[in-house]
This record gives sequence, C-alpha cells and structure tokens, in this order.
Amino acid sequence: MGWISKDGKLILITRGIRSFGYGFISVLLGIYLTELGFKPFLVGILLSAAIAGGALFTIITGRYAVIYGLKKMLLSSIILSLLGIAIFLITENFIFLILGAMISFLSPSGRELGPFLSLEQAYLPFTVSDDNRTKAFSFWNIIATFSASVGTLLGSLPLFLQGYFGIEKILSFKLMFAFYLILNMIALLLYASISEVKFTREKIKLTEKSKKIITKLSFLFAIDSLGGGFVITSILSLWFYSKFNTPLTTISAIFFAAGLLEALSYYLSEKLAKKIGLVNTMVFTHIPSSIFLILIPFAPNFYLAVALLLLRQLLSEMDVPPRQSYVVAMVNPEEKSIATSTTNLAKILASSIGPAVAGRVLFLTAFSPFVIGGSLKIIYDVILYFDFRNLKPPEEKN
Repeated sequence: MGWISKDGKLILITRGIRSFGYGFISVLLGIYLTELGFKPFLVGILLSAAIAGGALFTIITGRYAVIYGLKKMLLSSIILSLLGIAIFLITENFIFLILGAMISFLSPSGRELGPFLSLEQAYLPFTVSDDNRTKAFSFWNIIATFSASVGTLLGSLPLFLQGYFGIEKILSFKLMFAFYLILNMIALLLYASISEVKFTREKIKLTEKSKKIITKLSFLFAIDSLGGGFVITSILSLWFYSKFNTPLTTISAIFFAAGLLEALSYYLSEKLAKKIGLVNTMVFTHIPSSIFLILIPFAPNFYLAVALLLLRQLLSEMDVPPRQSYVVAMVNPEEKSIATSTTNLAKILASSIGPAVAGRVLFLTAFSPFVIGGSLKIIYDVILYFDFRNLKPPEEKN
C-alpha cells in the first residue's frame, strides 16, 4: 500500500478498531435498553440523543480543527467518548444515559456518526494523491464495514455469557460496554501516533462557490439521512426481534452477512466510479437499494425479508466512497474540514430525528419506517442527479 502514507494507514487501522466496536454495540444497544425496561419511544429518544451528540461535536471539532489541528480534535473526541462509555457502565438512570449517549458517540446504526467521521474524512485526502482519493475512501469504508460485520457476530456473546457462565443478563450487556471501552483506549493510542494537520489561518472564509456547493449537498444529505434514520441497525434488529421472534445469534449472523455485502459494494463502487463518474455511481446504485428497503416489511416470511435486506445492503452503501470523495474534491484544501463537518452535521442532525419517530411508528405499524425511509432516499437521489450531474471533480475533468 505504497499509495497511502503511514499516517493514512494509522487512520485506516483506527477506523477498523472503532468500527469493530460499533458492530456489536449497534446490535445490542436497542435490545439492552429494552431489557432495562424502557418503552420503544424512550429507546428511540436515547438512540436519537446518541446521534444528536455526535452532531453537536461534529460541528465543534470541524470548526476548531482549522485552528488547533485535526489530530488534537481527534484526541479530544476519543477522550470524551471514553467518559460517555463509562457512564453506560456505571448507571441505568435514563437522564444519565442520555448524557452518556450524547458524549460517547455510540453508533445505533453500526456506522460512524460522531466527530471522527468528519475529522478522518478531512485528514485522509492529505495522505494520498487526487487519483487515489476515492480509492482511499473505498478502503476506509471496506475496513470499517468488514470490522463492523465481524463485530456484529459478538452481538450474541451476552447469551454465551449467560448460558455458560451464569452471568446475569444486564451484567452480560455491561461487559460488552467494558470491551468497547478498551477498544476506544487502543484508538486513543493510535490517534496519538499520527502527525498533525494544521492550517495557519485562524478563521477560514469559504469561497462563494464552495459555500454554494456545501449548502446544497448538506441539504440533500440531510434528506438521505432523515430516511436512513428510520431504518438504523438498532431499529432493524428490534424489528426482526419483535416481528419474527428472531434470536440474537441469528440477528448477529444476518448483519454479519449484510456487512460483508457492504464491504464488497465499497470495492465495486470505486471501480464503477472510474467508469461512470462519482455522481452517477451515487444515484444509479442508491435508487434500487431504496426500493428493496420499502419491500422488506411486506415480505410474507422471515427468509424473504432477510433476502430483501441483503439485496438492499449490497447496493445501499455503494454511493458512500464516491460521496465522501466528491465532497472533499469540490472545495479548497483548507476548506475540507469545514466541508466534511458541515455536510456530516446535516446528515447526523437529520438522522437523529428518525429513530425517535421510528420507535413510535414501529409500535403503531411495522411497515411505516421502511416506506418513509425508502421514499425519502429516492427523493434525495433524484434531486442530487439533476443538480450535480454536470459538476465534475478534478479527476473527471481530465
């Protein structure tokens, strides 16, 4: 991997470690909160709090990264997350859990939603050339998805701890949070080893062109993420758990398979983007995946529902590396952290609405989250295509 610097490799490794933790936390989080006695609506509130906290610190770290550097913001974020995870270990109080959810940057979806997302996206382009930028994002996502998929297999570990060691149910879940805490400590050490990326200007003024692009993309990404918020992994896991009485071992296996398909899609997306362009790849793979999503709750049996989910997962994330590459390609170097933090903020804020609403409508009608989520995603794709199909990144202009 001579095409990426040492710092870039460390970012990829750290991404893998954190994503491994997200994998089992996303499967267990909603179920754990339910086992504590919280109703679906309150579970949704806690999941939304986790996403909202990620949004708040995304914008804070994105702005201050320009002044203090990307490395310092990464270190500050990981230390804060350690404090939040510790709260989940020591209390079951709803108010304190909301605080813990907000600062721990837990991922109900199994994907990055906190400040690390924007900071690493801003850092990664400095470790590769323009020609290898989309490739770097593909590897970044492949590693994250594969690691998260392996992590989902640990979602059934509480059952093992209960059955073979006689550990009490709630304690078995808390042990998983303790393991997650250890993973984040390792991430802290790795972040401490990378070089700093810092700009000399204390305040960055966006060009009018960049401001227009960032504003439009933020609005569109918000629509997409609002739809995605209705069907995060924790909600899907809870849906299979409630609808088909699916055991944790089976749920973990389903999301492991889904993660492998996502990892494959990231690899294919980089190849496809070179042939048809970033925007076309984003749109033409995303619409079919949303159709599969809408069909899931209408499946007459468990097996067809799983098949539709896996088909959806094969295509749903194929737009991610091109999208991430497109955002940083369309702005100046010193604007990258602002571009990534702003667009991700819009995504995170919008996605934070979905779980709370989904928790309510899931209780009323099981198909609503899927239909609402899929429809919003299709609307996003159509607008994106007509607004940006002629706006090319540097490598496509040549």
